Amino acid sequence: MVQGKIFLAFVVTVAAVLVLSVVMLNHYSQETSTSQNRVSITGLVDHELTFTLDDLTSRANTSVVAELICVSGQSFGTHNWTGVKLKDLLGEASIQSNAVKVAFYAADDYSTDLTVGDAMRDDVIVALLKDGEPLKDGTQLVVPGKWGYKWISGIVDIELLDFDFKGTWESAGYSDDAEIGTSQSNHGLFKLP
Repeated sequence: MVQGKIFLAFVVTVAAVLVLSVVMLNHYSQETSTSQNRVSITGLVDHELTFTLDDLTSRANTSVVAELICVSGQSFGTHNWTGVKLKDLLGEASIQSNAVKVAFYAADDYSTDLTVGDAMRDDVIVALLKDGEPLKDGTQLVVPGKWGYKWISGIVDIELLDFDFKGTWESAGYSDDAEIGTSQSNHGLFKLP
């Protein structure tokens, strides 16, 4: 009987230690990933910059109401996106005159691109909130009027280039323009690889 109580006490202690370890590990992982979530601007700029999410949040924010639409035609809804104008960040980095493309890279190796002209539009933002809630991946490029493959999330690097860079889907044959209504759409012209 005494051995049974000792064994039960041992099992409860081990279980408590395991639960506490998992909770602490989960908290540490979230804290580490948040502190490492940065967006850098590199390439053909006079000032390479790196922003933390806190840096971006503390800046003057703007809101854009826009619909995210997949190239298949599926809508992911119209939302109120809040963040920082991309043109303000690029202006601070001071784009060099020979830059023609802006490449965006995510932590998961996804990439996309915009022309410098599109990147400097007033309604293109690096969003931090969707409908007032923080984004799961930290950031989301919001590009109203463009297909969803341009709306990269989890941005880690923005690079200014002097050549016609093509992102993940663009290099697979998707329209680099990606204008909804004027470029190839979901009418059988695109097939997901």
